[in-house]
Amino acid sequence: MKRGRYVLATMLLLFAVMFLCGQKLETQAASKYTIYVNRKTNIVNVVNSKTGKVVRAMYCSTGKNYSTISGTYNTVSKMRWHALYGGVYGQYCTRIHGSYLFHSVYYYSMNKNKMSTVEYNKLGTQASAGCVRLAVVDAKWIYDNCSVGTKVVIGESRKLQKPSRKVKVSTTSKTGWDPTDPDPANPYYPTIKLKKSASKKIAYGSKVTKASLKKLIKVTSRTTSSSTLKKCVKVTGKINTKKPGKYKITYTVTDPKTLLTKSLTVTFKVKKKPAADTTTEMTTEASAETTTEE
Repeated sequence: MKRGRYVLATMLLLFAVMFLCGQKLETQAASKYTIYVNRKTNIVNVVNSKTGKVVRAMYCSTGKNYSTISGTYNTVSKMRWHALYGGVYGQYCTRIHGSYLFHSVYYYSMNKNKMSTVEYNKLGTQASAGCVRLAVVDAKWIYDNCSVGTKVVIGESRKLQKPSRKVKVSTTSKTGWDPTDPDPANPYYPTIKLKKSASKKIAYGSKVTKASLKKLIKVTSRTTSSSTLKKCVKVTGKINTKKPGKYKITYTVTDPKTLLTKSLTVTFKVKKKPAADTTTEMTTEASAETTTEE
């Protein structure tokens, strides 16, 4: 009997320790960041709670006429999709307090190509009914990286760092997609392909650099010029032009406006070392002999 009680007590103690450790880890994760929201400038900064450094700056849309709550709160819950006021829906929702959320610009249905492009282009201004709207890439970042319990400070007293990017959506294309959504089906992904004039065959002993390899590809985007995109291309892999064979080179481009990344792997072939031209050598030798005789 005593042994059974001892085992039971040990198990209860173990569960208690595990629970407290879990609570501690969750608290530590929640306290890793502090989120600041400025209702006037419509900017969000995520700050490292220990260092005070801004780890992410975002444009947002807070409530019209300062209808977004002000004060200090701790996030309560998360929802992948959630119904919003007015019969619309938001992606990557994080509840701040009550009915106030961080979420994407609204969609007319839970379909990723049904976003309101007009409302998306209002990011950076007061436009919502009270929630804090964000581009998908930013709403998802908070959803993925800021644990429930994260501190949120909303007001105008703190000057926030401006984001480095703000991408507008073309209202003529009417894709209905948030241009920053990392879904593989998003038509805003940059394209990267080998030029039609480019050859995958490389001469033995020739000089190959990352710059020369970049000239072989073409990159395009709905939001960024090709010249700007070209500067964002990274080339990985090596080619030894003095060793015949096949070599894989990977091109990776990240659109600086949408943060969407696309890669392309190309297999290049280094040709064999050309054989010595014996006919030319014999002709040269014969010429030399003739000159000597003269």
